[in-house]
Amino acid sequence: MKAIHKNGKRKTSIAKATMSQGKGTVRINNILLDNYSPEIGRMKIMEPLILAGSQAKEFDINVNVKGGGWSSQSEASRLAIARCLVELNK
Repeated sequence: MKAIHKNGKRKTSIAKATMSQGKGTVRINNILLDNYSPEIGRMKIMEPLILAGSQAKEFDINVNVKGGGWSSQSEASRLAIARCLVELNK
């Protein structure tokens, strides 16, 4: 499978997500999702991964996000990840 690249925007934040075959690791700006803070932002980002279920554990997702505050960065990241997962199921 080729890598899937998708963007997500929220207010002034722009997130670029890359999804490829892997072991299920998710990184936001090179920080593992488990270490991402604040916790509410982490929970927002995890929503599409929870909905995807076990299918999300077969892929590595790297997100680069910049601009805005932590809340809009989290929502932009969530949107980019969700778009990658939708593209996978087409």
